[in-house]
Amino acid sequence: MSQKSIRFLVYALKGGLFILPVLSLIVADFLFFPFITGKNFFFRIMVEVLFFLWIFGAVFDKNLRPRKSPVLLAFSATLFILFLATIFGENPFRSFWSNYERMEGFVGYLHLFAYFLILTSVLRKKRDFKILFGAMLAVSAIVTFYGFLQYFGKLAIHQGNVRLDATFGNAGYLAIFLVFHLFLTALFFYWFKNRWLRIGLALLFALELVVLFFTATRGAILGFVAGLFLFAVLMAIFSVEKKTRLLFASLLFLVILSVGLFVALKDQSFIKKNPVLGRFSSISFSETTTESRLTIWGMSWQGFQEHPVLGWGQENYNLVFNKYFEPKLYKQEPWFDRAHNVFFDWLISAGALGFLAYMSIFVSVLFMLWRGYKKRVFSLFESAGTTSVLAAYGFHNLFVFDNLTSSFVFFTILGFVHSGWIRKDGEKEEKKEEIMSNKEISGLSYLVVTVCFLVIVFSLYFVNVKPLLAAKNLLNALSLVRGGAPIEDVLKQYDKVFSYSTFGTVEAREQLAGFANAVASNTNIPEKDRGLALKKAIEEMEKQIEKTPNDARYRIFLGSVYTRASLFDKAEATFEEAISLSPRKQQIYFALADVYFAGKNYQKAVEVLETAYNFDKSSLEAGKNLFMAAILSQNEQYVESLKIEIENRFGPEALIDKKFINVYSAVGDYEAVKNLWFVFIEKEPDNAQYRVSLGAAYLNLNEREKAIEQIQKAIEIQPSFKEQGEYFISEIRAGRNP
Repeated sequence: MSQKSIRFLVYALKGGLFILPVLSLIVADFLFFPFITGKNFFFRIMVEVLFFLWIFGAVFDKNLRPRKSPVLLAFSATLFILFLATIFGENPFRSFWSNYERMEGFVGYLHLFAYFLILTSVLRKKRDFKILFGAMLAVSAIVTFYGFLQYFGKLAIHQGNVRLDATFGNAGYLAIFLVFHLFLTALFFYWFKNRWLRIGLALLFALELVVLFFTATRGAILGFVAGLFLFAVLMAIFSVEKKTRLLFASLLFLVILSVGLFVALKDQSFIKKNPVLGRFSSISFSETTTESRLTIWGMSWQGFQEHPVLGWGQENYNLVFNKYFEPKLYKQEPWFDRAHNVFFDWLISAGALGFLAYMSIFVSVLFMLWRGYKKRVFSLFESAGTTSVLAAYGFHNLFVFDNLTSSFVFFTILGFVHSGWIRKDGEKEEKKEEIMSNKEISGLSYLVVTVCFLVIVFSLYFVNVKPLLAAKNLLNALSLVRGGAPIEDVLKQYDKVFSYSTFGTVEAREQLAGFANAVASNTNIPEKDRGLALKKAIEEMEKQIEKTPNDARYRIFLGSVYTRASLFDKAEATFEEAISLSPRKQQIYFALADVYFAGKNYQKAVEVLETAYNFDKSSLEAGKNLFMAAILSQNEQYVESLKIEIENRFGPEALIDKKFINVYSAVGDYEAVKNLWFVFIEKEPDNAQYRVSLGAAYLNLNEREKAIEQIQKAIEIQPSFKEQGEYFISEIRAGRNP
């Protein structure tokens, strides 16, 4: 192969690498989870195409082959352990493929590893990384502009609150993206001395800082402050110039002063009322978010102890969450698939071996940075800056989890460090090796290229095209549901999703089960159509249970559909199996109680709801559910004692709830119904409907004159009710109940 051809191939590879940063701008509105799937499919397809070109070039040109470095060895070891954890984990299929919401799994790390190999083999010169970082900064400028448009109300914030999320759909994802790019902006400011460029970089830095602030992401912002502190310390200690040491000592003092001032003023009203600063002033061990994170980490530790060597396999945190669920988390999100701490995530995903391998990536890159600094491969600014941004990233990861955009920047920075490491000194490149002639190329080399080509074609279709089409059709199915399309059309659309046989089938089944439950409760839909939806959902969820029998989540979906289909025996058995997998999750007990309610087995309902309530008596909802079952069981002594307990715990108005009216009516306790309506009318004396309802209670108590009195008051409040009200009165006076 000629030198010219190789040069053209290298240009193509570099061009592809320089295009990759635009992944952060991609929002695929036509796909399920548009902020996640679009970015990931773009990245995977690009990497696979580039990987083939790279393999093709590396066969002919040894200069395109990877060079060893500590970080490459650490990443390779991590990938190998992830592979073992995937094979021997609880759910190898999910560990390999992940899902649309995360799109990680082993296949995700395979692509990141392939990207790292291409990056470090193709971009050998510092100027190459300057171009790549420049492209990344250009993208970050667009993202920052998008954030400002959201701030000024020109574009919607996708999370629906004040926290900016730009093209990420998640404020936390945007925040760590900006932390990385603030570092790259500072690095460019250090590298380039052009006055106008520096002015532009300073402006970009300031704007990114503002957008970072309005993401209100505490982990990322505190990580940035910690990184800035570390950077100032390193520069102040190791700088040889007195002027530089003084400058960074001043920066260090400024950081400490700013933090100190905030701590001193955090209880002031102007801080607490600020939607961003208020999130920081509220940080404490008793705060809801902090408390829930600490609880989840405790559950994670228990899960790690069960599988300490290789963990549970990637994407199986939900199994740990179910098994070791703490009932006090009921008020939080019911399903966690991450520990909200990357380090615990690694302990669960790949055990101690995976965690140590992952940490070795950080250790190796820090070793390379500071050994490189001693050998003058990296400047102090580069070594201290990279160390600090990695520290900021690590701090941020104490409270959240990774995503493609942060992983992409992380491994790109590691690639930059690797590139510097393999250079002997400064800008000198390793000795060029000659391109192999056709005679030197063995048949094995051609076989490698051919096999690689076939693997890439296979991967493009099965790893990308099929899941992408499934995601598109799943979103189409949801659109049909929102548009009120005929049931048969919706089910046909779901069948399209299932026909691709991808990891998207799992999420489609969940969505189908939710759809079937909604349809079953809508009496305006013909019974035949409701039956079709329930039948299809049952078929699909039963298939899912066969594939993943150890996941309580799918049993809850199936049990709820069984309940809607009046298959109460199957529903009971399914929920009991779910309880065996998640013995302390109140949601399952509530669902099982619904089965007993439907079968009028109120004593059984009391038993399961009492169990749920005893798990965590701070849950008013659990108490109300138990109280409702107690009323229906008609155990008056138990009802009274439970009422006293709940009111003592939650206050005298804890059981003032309209849902008890129907329950009291069902057992004929109209005195209790009357007393409840008294309370509601006391709060809203001008509510005509309340008056009519109180009149109905009086009528059931055979206090007919009092019933008439309430209807007359309803007419006074709402004159338009006069005709109907007078009819009710005439019927009551005639001795009939209207």
